[in-house]
Amino acid sequence: MEAPDPYAFAAGYYDLFRRNEDALPSVKFFADLAPPGGHALEIGPGTGRLTLAVAEHAASVLCLERSATMRAVLLAKLAERPDLQARVTVLDVAVPPFRLGRRFDYAYLGGVLEHVRPADRPNLFQALADHLVDGGLLAMDMVLRQPAPDFSERVVDEVRVGECRYELSAAAIALGADESRLTYTYRTFHDDRLIATEKVQRPHHMHRPDPVLADLAAAGLVPAPGLTFAGVAADDPGGVVVRRGSRS
Repeated sequence: MEAPDPYAFAAGYYDLFRRNEDALPSVKFFADLAPPGGHALEIGPGTGRLTLAVAEHAASVLCLERSATMRAVLLAKLAERPDLQARVTVLDVAVPPFRLGRRFDYAYLGGVLEHVRPADRPNLFQALADHLVDGGLLAMDMVLRQPAPDFSERVVDEVRVGECRYELSAAAIALGADESRLTYTYRTFHDDRLIATEKVQRPHHMHRPDPVLADLAAAGLVPAPGLTFAGVAADDPGGVVVRRGSRS
């Protein structure tokens, strides 16, 4: 039986609470790496915060997104961007594995690794490497050194739209050194009266620099200029950039 979509309702709130330019995943980090006129592959585009920015540089962006609600929001955004519609393709494709029958100059995962079990990481990296041209770039974030999150519920953000106030709170329970269970609670208030509460609960996986590098190397992906790793700062996105070596 297919797992329920954790974004079945949350997709509608996603951009509401990521409206600032410095919100993670970093649009600038991924868009600046996009090769002008190249072809890009995005894993887990969500509502397309990164997609539209990358598409402004690239000749094409192929997006693989399993959440129907996320795909719907992304397509709604593309409806408002006729200049990008011919460049962006959105597919319901599971990863890993996947076979697209083509290779790309650039592949990226923004805010995606937390959803990937460490045991699935080698297969994911190999599938990505198989879809890159020689010298093609792969970028990701969330390669972190800090402990798995563990904190009681706290308000993360709130936004007013018309007469309503929307509030996002989060809580985390560490299940081990590299896994937590996250709970996001979305509350809607009208005239300061609570009228709706919706919750999302899901696992959160941590990915550490040394094993990530080892898995990348095993897939033929080597550090590229600009390779960075997270320190202990909570706001460090843990960006990594690697390049596909020659197949010859």
